[in-house]
Amino acid sequence: MNTNKHQQSKISVGRSLARHVGLKTDLHKQSGFTLVEIVVAISILGIIGSLAALMINNTVEGYDALARRAKAQTSIRLAVDRIARELRHALPNSVCTYNGSGCSSAGDRFYFLKSVDAGEYQDQPGTYSSGQAHAPLAVSPSTAGSVDVISNNTLNASANQWLVVYSVDNSNIYSTTNKRKQISSITTKDVDGSAPANDIAVVNFSGSVNFPGHSPARRFHIIENNATLFYLSGTDLYRAQSSFAAPQTPSSGTEQLLLQNVAALGFSYVAGSPQRAGLLRIDITLQQNAETLHLIHEAHVQNEP
Repeated sequence: MNTNKHQQSKISVGRSLARHVGLKTDLHKQSGFTLVEIVVAISILGIIGSLAALMINNTVEGYDALARRAKAQTSIRLAVDRIARELRHALPNSVCTYNGSGCSSAGDRFYFLKSVDAGEYQDQPGTYSSGQAHAPLAVSPSTAGSVDVISNNTLNASANQWLVVYSVDNSNIYSTTNKRKQISSITTKDVDGSAPANDIAVVNFSGSVNFPGHSPARRFHIIENNATLFYLSGTDLYRAQSSFAAPQTPSSGTEQLLLQNVAALGFSYVAGSPQRAGLLRIDITLQQNAETLHLIHEAHVQNEP
């Protein structure tokens, strides 16, 4: 009897131990990964990582390209705006494009004379109420050493600048002093005899001068003692000053870099008339960091001499 109980107790303990071992074995199988599962997981993670890196790289490259394009557009626009802004002050009929041999319809450089002020001059002899004599513009064969400015009492002019009358073309503005006379000083004159005594400005010349004819509107311009030149050198666009004798050639030390990486540049000019303004066409191509930009801009030039 006791033997049977003891045997039954051993059987019961054995079964309990077997169940315990089996449970641990099942738990171990449920919490682990096979080698195949690990390889598959690593492969999936690699694919996801590669796709993510590709997307990030494309995004960064797209942003860089957009930034380069925006920078190039800003650079070319600033250069063209600079040219158009300065052209607003061009002496009428002084714009000339240059093709390497002379003033032409198209070229890779152009120049003009900058007008710093303008006004109406005295053309009648006589005296003012103050008793001071008129100083009318001298027209050949008459000569004079000064001219009265009857449009205002201040003038944006200084010694060594030039007074120009009736500039209808540039043929004798650059090559001769026929229609431009150099200023020696600016003074003032009393017109009505009361204070202040600086009613009008007076332009004085060095010695006696004369002009070939009057402007129909009795109008004059004051220009600088040089020409303004924009030109392409290699792949760089420059602004410079130049002399009247060689306006197509930059004066040493006056060059200002406006734009780099210019692949092509063309200036063409259609002269104006009394009924319409002149027109400068700027055709420029910029090649920068695999970005190519092409811009055509047309700037109007005032044509009232």
